[in-house]
Amino acid sequence: MKERKERIEKLLERYFDARTTDDEEAELRAYFQMEDEVDAGLLYARTMFCGMDGLAAERLPASRRPAGNKPAARRMTLRLCGMAAAAAVVLGFFLCVEYLRRPYCYIDGVAVYDKEVAMQATVYLQAFSEFSDPGVIVDELIEND
Repeated sequence: MKERKERIEKLLERYFDARTTDDEEAELRAYFQMEDEVDAGLLYARTMFCGMDGLAAERLPASRRPAGNKPAARRMTLRLCGMAAAAAVVLGFFLCVEYLRRPYCYIDGVAVYDKEVAMQATVYLQAFSEFSDPGVIVDELIEND
């Protein structure tokens, strides 16, 4: 009897270290189901193994089981929800990209995102750069009079 208890304790130690084989776990399960009196130090293990076996034996009552077509409807609903979520993510991505995009420059208060368009606009604006220095304009006016 003492040897059996020592074997069970070693198996429990291996079980909690996740090192037991399927046969060793079956031996533990059988021991706790068949033994009427278990050592007080092993009651926690008996409760655990018997409880797991009890949970494994439970079944959903027939009145609560899904009908024949409900799983298909549930799968369809889940599939539609998944597609809707994917569409929302894609839409959000495009909106965020558009929102976070920074303009290359501003011309007349309008954001310009393309460098080539901005460079073409600056060619047309170079003629106005002479007006930026009023002294030059006054000198030209004096010379022309």
